[in-house]
Amino acid sequence: MKGHNGYCPCRSCKIKGVRNITARGKVYYTPLTMPQCDHQTQLSADPRELQMRTHHHFISIREKNDIMKFYGIQGPPALCRVGSLNYAICAPWEWMHLLLENMVPGLIKLWTGHFKGLDEGTGNYELAPHIWEEIGQETVNAIKTIPASFVRVLGNIAENCSGFTAESWGFWFIYLAPILLKDHFPDDKYYVHMCQLVKLMKSTIKLKLTTDEVDELEEGFAQWVQEYEE
Repeated sequence: MKGHNGYCPCRSCKIKGVRNITARGKVYYTPLTMPQCDHQTQLSADPRELQMRTHHHFISIREKNDIMKFYGIQGPPALCRVGSLNYAICAPWEWMHLLLENMVPGLIKLWTGHFKGLDEGTGNYELAPHIWEEIGQETVNAIKTIPASFVRVLGNIAENCSGFTAESWGFWFIYLAPILLKDHFPDDKYYVHMCQLVKLMKSTIKLKLTTDEVDELEEGFAQWVQEYEE
């Protein structure tokens, strides 16, 4: 796969990406609700009714140009000689990079007004600079009393988070953020939305999951993304 910026980047479903044509953007992104603009012909997607990729779909794509341009597949993998593998479901999603190295830092940038030049639009979720500075200092103070076996030293997240690892982001977001960010969003619905993601992330790292819990996670993430786009 070519990555999450491809035209059809998901290895599980066939959702198509869109790009910012007006600004001559070359990077594709995959919203559920497609932008209402000229020359936009793709339909919005229901996360519960996505068209899924299949094993047959992977092995039936032969033309190199089609593979690279439309599907994001660089070429047949060496494991294609193993007949017992189902390419559509053989590998789990990579939790660390998907959530800890991508989604969480992205949310922090969004809440602090530093995400790709975007403003709040019609929302009301940005944290005031003095509040974010206070949260950064509270992060440093909180870590002083937490045993090192739980987490390594965390720096001031408001001043410099370049040293944050996946472990740092995970501990901060799951265990500190629900406390540090409480009552600090201009609209409390954004705090509730954040806590919903924390709950989903905690569930995904459980050692055992029942079938019902998997169904709840699927519905939970679908609902979370839809509310995020709102």
